[in-house]
Amino acid sequence: MRRRFILTLFGIAFVLLLTGASCVSFSSDKNGTSGPAGMFVSVDKGESWQQISALPKADGVKSINGVSVYRLYEDPQDPRAMYITTPANGMFYTFDDGKTWRQPEGPLSSGFVYAVAVHPKNKCVLFATNGRQVFRTDDCLRSWTEVDSELRSDVSVRALAFNPFPPYQIYQAKTNGDILQSFDSGHGWQVTQQFKKRLVNLVASPLKENLLYAVMKEDGLYRSEDGGASWVSVKDKLKKFSDALEYRRFALHATKPDTIYWISTYGILRSDDRGDSWTEMKLLTPPGSASIYGFAVNPQNENEIYYVGTVGNRSLFYKTVDGGKIWTTKKVPSGQLPSVLRAHPTQANVIYMGFSIPPKQK
Repeated sequence: MRRRFILTLFGIAFVLLLTGASCVSFSSDKNGTSGPAGMFVSVDKGESWQQISALPKADGVKSINGVSVYRLYEDPQDPRAMYITTPANGMFYTFDDGKTWRQPEGPLSSGFVYAVAVHPKNKCVLFATNGRQVFRTDDCLRSWTEVDSELRSDVSVRALAFNPFPPYQIYQAKTNGDILQSFDSGHGWQVTQQFKKRLVNLVASPLKENLLYAVMKEDGLYRSEDGGASWVSVKDKLKKFSDALEYRRFALHATKPDTIYWISTYGILRSDDRGDSWTEMKLLTPPGSASIYGFAVNPQNENEIYYVGTVGNRSLFYKTVDGGKIWTTKKVPSGQLPSVLRAHPTQANVIYMGFSIPPKQK
């Protein structure tokens, strides 16, 4: 099983590094996948889907339906704003719930963009990284300033996060396990932690001051309750579940500061005490059998949970309205790889799904 997982993960890594180089619709490839990539929306909780791909340009309306979606980021103040990063096409953003998309000019209009962070109180201030450099905009993506760079070829910046509380410092997380913070908009940085493990994500709680989570690729989850000064590992709690240390996604509860979700090779786990103990969500697929990269919980009803599971080349959308006791399934709107899922924070019926194009097999 582990060898099969490694092969699957190797394929996903190719997706994130090599695809998304053009903005056209795809009909099929040698993997047996078909259909467009880009973004879709459902206004009836996943019963039906509509593609949202309009990219207005000076020479006409283009499309993002050939763009592989790597990550999706929200604006903490504007529920209609979304930012998507891609492995080859830079970043895109929308201020109208995805009806139209835009792309910033400058260094983030092409190539791999790994992460975006929006200031908690000023939506025109954002940070973004292509792995090698960290950029800041103070004018709603019209212009960018480089505020840091990583010169080591074997290290890259993979995550950015704002402290949601004053003084609103910005954090960056690197693949070698370093966490840095800046109190002056990125002019100066200081290392606050060196994990010496492969760090892939950093998440700050908007509900509890100084609560941070550091996500490792294959070593589980770490928690800080003092703004990153000290950390506690919950690795031993996760090890009780087979392959649960192999990270896929991590999510916070919208209203309960102590509740978090951990999605791994094993499946979906929930904790109501910040990771000190975990409860398994019973899925229709056996543990370890489905790759889950899209996961969301209705912010207005924690019993409504959604995820997308992929087995081989086939993906399904799963939904529960009773906290996981009963699951129903629906087809996904494309044969490409479902990579992100978002439940709208204020419109209970609206869900977004993003797709990446898998690499062709020879």
